[in-house]
Amino acid sequence: MALLEKGAYPRNKVCGGCLSQKSIRFLDRVFSLPVTALRKEGLLDSAGTGYALYIGSSRILAGDLQEPFYFTRRERYDTHLSRRAAEAGAEVYEGVEVTAIDHATRTIATSDGDRYAARVIIGADGIHSRVRHSLPAGVVDPERWGRNLGWALELRIPREEAEARADRDGAIRLDAGLATPHLVLTACPWGYGWVFPNQEAIIVGIGGLLQKNGKGLPDRFRAFLKNLGLSAFLDQKPVGYPLPFGNYIPSPAHEGTVLVGDAAGFASPILGEGIFYAHRTAELAAHAVDRHLTSGAPLTGTYTTLLNRRLIPELQAEMALRDFVYRCLDARMHIPLAAFMKATNTRVIDAVQGLRSFRGFRRDDELHTAVW
Repeated sequence: MALLEKGAYPRNKVCGGCLSQKSIRFLDRVFSLPVTALRKEGLLDSAGTGYALYIGSSRILAGDLQEPFYFTRRERYDTHLSRRAAEAGAEVYEGVEVTAIDHATRTIATSDGDRYAARVIIGADGIHSRVRHSLPAGVVDPERWGRNLGWALELRIPREEAEARADRDGAIRLDAGLATPHLVLTACPWGYGWVFPNQEAIIVGIGGLLQKNGKGLPDRFRAFLKNLGLSAFLDQKPVGYPLPFGNYIPSPAHEGTVLVGDAAGFASPILGEGIFYAHRTAELAAHAVDRHLTSGAPLTGTYTTLLNRRLIPELQAEMALRDFVYRCLDARMHIPLAAFMKATNTRVIDAVQGLRSFRGFRRDDELHTAVW
């Protein structure tokens, strides 16, 4: 097995770095990396044991979490996983850019003139996926992809600078220790703003559906900084990047090729959380590939069936909740929406953490378990 990487490790990756409990359980189950081991490996940068949720400048929910959200630094996290892949037998090639893909012969050409042939191609090359773009028309619905594509702006502010230069003019008061994850609805249309704690910095960002925001996101980001009392950082340029926000491909496969993670649009339609969905779709794809190679089971059909049984129904239910929330915000139904959020608060958190299903918020401890 060959792993072709355009960049070299360690590499920078723009990402809030949130590891929900479903990600934590996945790492323990698949890689034997419980929290103690993650800490030992330096993969957990910080933990958010509380939360604060706002509609505009009004704090509607806050409290302690039964289980924390963890935050990682992607340059460390991705490097560790690449090393694990190499230890498992993968040949890792860094600084190799894919330039052409022939699906009929299942070969890949690279910028250095080499060609690689394989029985299966897995496109795990992110939101700008060259593998996805090489697939024939019909695999991806461009209208649906664009309608549910998100865009985010994010700024990493060193913790000492944030503490020293924050003002008290903002409508949203961050906690004194800058340790609490903050989520702010209405920071942008059909999206939200966030402040995520890292050990040495805070990550401030906003993100939402691109079609709902157009070119207005930079102004929204500056307004968000002001509302947080971080006007001192208005002159710093945030990093912008697209992200999946509900535009997953229902059947992301063609002949001997499958797509996973951001390349196939798999991420939380509410929060844009992508790490877990990259892991989970890779796991489902691995099972489909194994069955294809060992028993001749059809690759596309097996992978699509696994997605439809193990993942897509949850995403559909989560999208329905997303649409309900943002339509209420569009209609300025803030008071009834706040009441709904207070009534369902712990169940929604459990669903985000993977302890409940988004379908009826029923408790489901088998939701993200192994596939046999």
